[in-house]
Amino acid sequence: MARKDQRFSLLTLLLLLPFVPLTSLCSLMASDESFPSLLLGGYFERPPVSRFLPGSRKTLLFPADLDHDNRVLPLASSGRLFSTSWDSFLKKAQERSSLLLATLNPAMIRDSRGVIQMAVITNDSPLTASCILLPGFLKRFSAIFGPELIVAVPARNKIYVFPKLANQLPSMTETIRDDYLISPQPVSTELFELSNKGIRAIGNVDASE
Repeated sequence: MARKDQRFSLLTLLLLLPFVPLTSLCSLMASDESFPSLLLGGYFERPPVSRFLPGSRKTLLFPADLDHDNRVLPLASSGRLFSTSWDSFLKKAQERSSLLLATLNPAMIRDSRGVIQMAVITNDSPLTASCILLPGFLKRFSAIFGPELIVAVPARNKIYVFPKLANQLPSMTETIRDDYLISPQPVSTELFELSNKGIRAIGNVDASE
């Protein structure tokens, strides 16, 4: 992994969350049945500790405890705590997301000429959407679509990936919006540009937003 990509990943995760006391960052249950995670979610969830993604008004990044039944417990400043560090939390969360990314098997949607137009990723894990923050995600899909991507994360378990230019996004806006409306774990209908400069919100598939 290039050093620049490593800096992008770490800075993205660090800058997206505000500085809070150690006790606020460490409210994970001391259990082997759960693990620290950085999750994407909708603004309506109002987790105790969170930050909007750059340029976003609807999509949050927040630390949480995720158990093996995929139940999400947002990190809070109260409850039974165990001693850990924010660096350790980030490291474990990123390792878990990286392991998931390696197992994802996107569906490649092609046109009548066989040219890949988009990738659709679906997985049971609520960590799926968070994979867009990993440098490995950009590297993997830039090899297919070019250095700048457009991504949509209507739900925590679903991602749409498009090339920035000459894409089929207009024909998919209704599908993305429907995924958001029917999902039990909705995130948002916002669109994000992903490149080696980072991630930023650039629009919304819902015209009313």
